[in-house]
Amino acid sequence: MAKDYRRSFKMYPAWNYEEEIKDLNAASEKGWQLVWGGCFNSKFVNNPYIRYRYQMDYRKIDDMGRYIETFREQGWEYINSTFNGWHYFRKLYDPSLPEDAYEIFTDSESIKEMNRRWAHLALAIAVMLALFALISSARLFYRPTLPAVIQTLTFVIESAVLLRGVFIMRNPLSSRGRRGDSAIITVFLAVIILSAVSSIALSQLRPSLWTNQQTDSIDEPIIDNRWVDFQVSYPDNYYLDLDIDASAPLTFAVVDEAGESMYSVTETSFHEQGIRMKLPRGTYSFSMSCESGFKLSCKID
Repeated sequence: MAKDYRRSFKMYPAWNYEEEIKDLNAASEKGWQLVWGGCFNSKFVNNPYIRYRYQMDYRKIDDMGRYIETFREQGWEYINSTFNGWHYFRKLYDPSLPEDAYEIFTDSESIKEMNRRWAHLALAIAVMLALFALISSARLFYRPTLPAVIQTLTFVIESAVLLRGVFIMRNPLSSRGRRGDSAIITVFLAVIILSAVSSIALSQLRPSLWTNQQTDSIDEPIIDNRWVDFQVSYPDNYYLDLDIDASAPLTFAVVDEAGESMYSVTETSFHEQGIRMKLPRGTYSFSMSCESGFKLSCKID
């Protein structure tokens, strides 16, 4: 038994919306009529006895009723609108009519205006993402970490793809019609999602702890006292904030499970932030050796 409904999860870039229109027209010829258009999810009903031509418009609507009525007067049936401002229309197909009878806009200036509306919004978002990329790059320059690298690259890719769309929208219509863009945008969105998830996951896996020790005097020397452990889940740069105030030289170290020092300093007074340590995966400890009273504070992330 044939299904009455089906869904399509094909994604289309906004700058290549003609491809979606062509696919909707082709589906109609095969008996599948659009009843709900969406950015990532469209619904079709099976009706082989009619045939439609579809069109799309992009704009912000203040008076939706008047907007729909304007197109209805031109023979267009309103289907639905998406959250991001795209509107779907259809018209019964009459093979005796010329193809230009199924253009939703009757002049090239109207098409250009629709393209400009989307391009202005996309450009604003692309500039914002480029700014985020710049800020992230600056942070990456001073404190390079794997999550920061992924985040920066994600911002750069997002901005570049949107700028490409703006460029295409501002060019003549003949510069579009790239059918491969649907596959590209699917891969692009998958990469963005994976990048965001991996960046968040890697950030959550990073050690983040703060501890301090303080005493006015000690009865006997402290030798290699390991008082806190932390886990490094993946190789990367990790950063230590360290403050030492002691009446005699104090040795602070970050050591691995074998006791090998990954970082060490011996001072009576030491205050430094963002000490970079390149640590492989493993378990590490803070170690301290001293002979008199001290105040010690350390943080790693």
